[in-house]
Amino acid sequence: MTAESLSLRCLPTVKRSMRTTIKRPIGCLAAATLLALVAVGPATQAATPNIAGTRCSKAGVIRSVKSVVFVCVGAGKTLKWKQTAGGGPSKGSSNSTTATTTAPTTTTTVARSSAAAMVAAKINTFVAPMRTRNQPVPTIEYRFGPSVGEADRAMTRQLAESFFKYGSFPELANYRNAISVSLSNAEVIETTTPWHNISNYGNIAGAYTGTGTYALVIQNLTAHRCGTGVTPESCATRDNGGALGRFRTRVNILHELSHGGKVAVMGFDPSLINSALDRLPMWFASGISNIQGAMVLAVIDNTSYSNPNISADQATRCRNVPISVNSINDVNGDGGWGCKGSGTGDFANEILVARFGLDKVISVISEMRSNPVKSTWPDWSSVWADTFQRAFLQSPSSFERDVETYRNAVINGRELPADFLDAKARP
Repeated sequence: MTAESLSLRCLPTVKRSMRTTIKRPIGCLAAATLLALVAVGPATQAATPNIAGTRCSKAGVIRSVKSVVFVCVGAGKTLKWKQTAGGGPSKGSSNSTTATTTAPTTTTTVARSSAAAMVAAKINTFVAPMRTRNQPVPTIEYRFGPSVGEADRAMTRQLAESFFKYGSFPELANYRNAISVSLSNAEVIETTTPWHNISNYGNIAGAYTGTGTYALVIQNLTAHRCGTGVTPESCATRDNGGALGRFRTRVNILHELSHGGKVAVMGFDPSLINSALDRLPMWFASGISNIQGAMVLAVIDNTSYSNPNISADQATRCRNVPISVNSINDVNGDGGWGCKGSGTGDFANEILVARFGLDKVISVISEMRSNPVKSTWPDWSSVWADTFQRAFLQSPSSFERDVETYRNAVINGRELPADFLDAKARP
């Protein structure tokens, strides 16, 4: 294997502790429910099976009829089937040294509710100024496994360049950055070894760590596309996960880069092994990486912001894991997958970005640099409550109620209160 290094220029087009933390699977960023960042239009009325508008018995239930997907949603005092486009999870880590494990791909498609569309539209207003950025892109060193083709190499370079050009962590450009990309767990270990020994990481989809020299991002593309343990050959027969696999792969590369960015924003050296991200609540550190990644993808693809993590199935999966449960530890939801990213963290961070903008949220990350690490916290929120209250105009407990309001609106297909996204003080 050879190391590749190039000085990237802008394309004309376009965790727990400093010890490795294995991310719990959520459908490998997850195939179960992810959409591509391209809107899927509804079928024409003539082609739609005659189930839409008929009664159903349980909100959030998904049904596919002749390849058309319906979700059971609230309609007045009754529940009815509604034709939808699909959506699903993307998972990221929250710690300074992290790794991801992912579950096998399924074919479930789930609804994006009117609540999710309302929040996405507001976040899209904060994507607009990102499109005009032209920030410096540093030299980035790459190591690609021998099985990684040129298309994947080009994709990786484009994402890394775009992260620096359009993203919200320009401080990371002041450090040495490196990315290791492979198509299997064995290959990613071998490819990364010249920079860092990750043989004890277990099954890896994506990870970030400081090495003493680099802020290093590690990627096993097959795990994002088709699930941990799936071979590249088997994944290829599944079209590498299709559009959903492409989304999972792209957003996680940006997600892991943003971890190094957060460390730099807090004033620490992301190229060193450190515990900086352990100063942040897990749902906050992980979820904001997914939101920022989806925003950068909207810029790259010249589309509106869309976050497939905000879906009825993900909302339901982590219904018993609110932010108070997901601050110190990554607690699993239904199916045995953690909720610090999709499931809870994305819901919470979408609200913050929609209300205050991404730059404001990142400024709060900087303010939290003086927090002690999570292992010493006396409870889930008292360490960061004052900072949160000053910045976001409500207490952590009050905000948790808002997150559950958003979650339930997505599950039930209902709209949010008219002032829900206003940047105002809340009791």
